[in-house]
Amino acid sequence: MAPDFVALTLWHFVFFAIAVVYRKHRELAAKRLTAKELLGQVRLVRAAIASGLRGTQATREDVKDLSQDVLLAAWEASEEGRYRPDPDMEPARALAVWMRTLAYHTVRHHRASARVRREELRAEPPLAEHEASTPDQAIEREEMRRAFLEALHQLPEHENAVIVAHDVFEMSMEEAAEQQDAPVSTAYRWRARGIAALTRALRPRRG
Repeated sequence: MAPDFVALTLWHFVFFAIAVVYRKHRELAAKRLTAKELLGQVRLVRAAIASGLRGTQATREDVKDLSQDVLLAAWEASEEGRYRPDPDMEPARALAVWMRTLAYHTVRHHRASARVRREELRAEPPLAEHEASTPDQAIEREEMRRAFLEALHQLPEHENAVIVAHDVFEMSMEEAAEQQDAPVSTAYRWRARGIAALTRALRPRRG
């Protein structure tokens, strides 16, 4: 009888453990991120990318391109239900941790790819496509980018979300409208108003 009791007790313990794990998995519900939430992570992602590329020959354009890759990857993961934040963690912190993880893996892949390219093209002269612009031009582009993001943050939520979805994440207007649960014609109006507001906000800086 004793062995049977021990076996039964062990089974109950295993069943309880499995139930706890299953319940915890169920609690990690998928969260669909909005364009505005992702846009709020731009600075964090760029800082993480720049930090990961420190000591390399990466340019600001590289940082910008890789940051875009991270944001697009986050967007796709969210749309596919693969973003499952820990419910025990504050939402903003959970998102920040996830974005840093994506940035880390993106940088690691980029560095590995760059190393392979260097090995393959060791005898070739380095390409200097990013060196065509002067430091002043690079600074001007960065200032315009920051100005654009600041102006984008000032837009009403729907206009902001449609522009980010369509013009930043390259979604169709139909998808952008569906994301906002709005008719496509309405999404077009929101985008037009938003673009007009951005143009007004950025025009003084161009002068």
